[in-house]
Amino acid sequence: MRVKLEEKKNFFYTFIICLFFVVLKLFYRLNIIGKKNIPKTGPVILVSNHKSNIDPFVVSAVLYPRKIHSMAKEELFRNPVLSFFFRKLGAFPIHRGKYDRQAFKNSLEVLSKGQVFALFPEGRRNRLEDDKLGPLHKGAALIAIKSGAPIIPMGIKGTGKILPKGKLIPRFPKIKVKIGEPIPLIDDKTKLTEKIGEAISSILGEI
Repeated sequence: MRVKLEEKKNFFYTFIICLFFVVLKLFYRLNIIGKKNIPKTGPVILVSNHKSNIDPFVVSAVLYPRKIHSMAKEELFRNPVLSFFFRKLGAFPIHRGKYDRQAFKNSLEVLSKGQVFALFPEGRRNRLEDDKLGPLHKGAALIAIKSGAPIIPMGIKGTGKILPKGKLIPRFPKIKVKIGEPIPLIDDKTKLTEKIGEAISSILGEI
């Protein structure tokens, strides 16, 4: 399904993301480093590690007032209420476990409109300890090569401790986010994926 871009932030998006930002500041003492590395206009591919289901909301809150678009697993869009919620927040579906041509086209469409596209190259939540980065998919590199959009790396720490596996009561760890400088674009998806992994790992080692 082709994504319908809402280039301007709607009231729903603004309310949810600003509310989430307040919660992150008050309860999780959100600390942001390097926001100046995000261009104020133009296409951007934002790549980050992935430890929790709230990571997409953290990215949206950190990058506000720029609106982000992202992929979410197709199952979430089967429910009409959830579909409305995620689409209003700039997400579109992807069929995991196989090459999704339409999701790839949607990604390029987002960038062609000068928007921000956020990706978690690990593909799903990483259960590794000590904030180590898991194996990366090459999708982010391929999208960057095809679009020519700059790649900005981000590291997120703390979100994986909010609801550890086996726990029912959420915790309130400090969340740290650092945005790095653009990764030089090279026309080799394997080597570029390695560069993305190195950049994110380096950031995680600094925060």
